[in-house]
Amino acid sequence: VTISCPAMAGGSLSVAREEGGIAILTLAKEPVNTMDINFWKELLATMEALEADTEVRAVIFQSGLKRNVFTAGLDIKELYMPSTSQERQLEFWTILSKALIKIYSTPMMTAAAVKGACPAGGCALALCCDYRVLTTDGSMGLNEVQLGIPVPMFWVQFFAGVVGPRMAEKLLQAGDMPNSPQLLEIGMVDQVVDGAEAVLPATLKEVRRWLKSPDLGRIDTKKELRGPLAERWAAGIGKEAGTVWVACSNLETVASLAKVLERLSGGGGTKKAPAATSKL
Repeated sequence: VTISCPAMAGGSLSVAREEGGIAILTLAKEPVNTMDINFWKELLATMEALEADTEVRAVIFQSGLKRNVFTAGLDIKELYMPSTSQERQLEFWTILSKALIKIYSTPMMTAAAVKGACPAGGCALALCCDYRVLTTDGSMGLNEVQLGIPVPMFWVQFFAGVVGPRMAEKLLQAGDMPNSPQLLEIGMVDQVVDGAEAVLPATLKEVRRWLKSPDLGRIDTKKELRGPLAERWAAGIGKEAGTVWVACSNLETVASLAKVLERLSGGGGTKKAPAATSKL
């Protein structure tokens, strides 16, 4: 049963209900779920609507794309200095941060049903969830440094909270994208399934297991675990945005982003889009 939400009118997100208070939020912005400002506005509005619905106890995020990609990450044009401004980028970073904080700290149980590639911004979304299921062909990581952009400070903190400080140092500074066996070993994902058709059923099964318990105990425990970082993150959005702007204003970074945009707009750009846009 699909539920309507004013924020989703004409957008790229859809929400369906499952029995037991579970909402399945599908990201379907072809070709690769590029995360521009409108994507984040829609995601934030949808999360707010779901959180306000007292019947919704859990949210599962999944990709509705034709190809095996969860999302290719942030829209590079939002960070490419010649095509934006500091004011515009601050608005973009504020909206995406509010959306991620909402997912990270919501009282609802959250899970990411990830098929295929899940780099950068998509990885951040998945890591903000309580549980992650990935297909065997999947990969995930925060690989911003490959373009000369520092991993955002609060992304570093929740990443280190998942994999531990030393593993975070190695993966983030190298911009690595571990494959599914490695991700399972280090705890970035909680379960690996054979194919795209298996990822949602496996996620639903685990979500239903969590929801067997009354909500209050889980909600208060989650608040204790995640509340301190969520508060620091909300208070530090402007500072983090400033760091990103300084990095994106660097001439080497501008040149690097320009090469990516050139590949995307050139011949065969469609095939290269997932790898190229996934840098952020």
